[in-house]
Amino acid sequence: MSGGEEERRASGEERRLLERLAVPPGLCATCEHLRLLASKRSVFVRCGLAAVDPRFPRYPPLPVRACSGYLPATPAGPCPPPDLTES
Repeated sequence: MSGGEEERRASGEERRLLERLAVPPGLCATCEHLRLLASKRSVFVRCGLAAVDPRFPRYPPLPVRACSGYLPATPAGPCPPPDLTES
């Protein structure tokens, strides 16, 4: 199975989880930093930026209408880490 197929399946799973939310997530639904945690009964929206920047709440109140850390998600998935090696 190619990586593209896995990414499409993951984004489909994310869509199904987002549909289970009682409140629309707002900007989080299309943000690169979105992390979803799910149990049998609940789905939680977590901000990935909270792990590295204390200005962002780990579990933001929904819907998020404005966010200084918002980064539109790329269709292919998360951005690769920057290459820190010198040329």
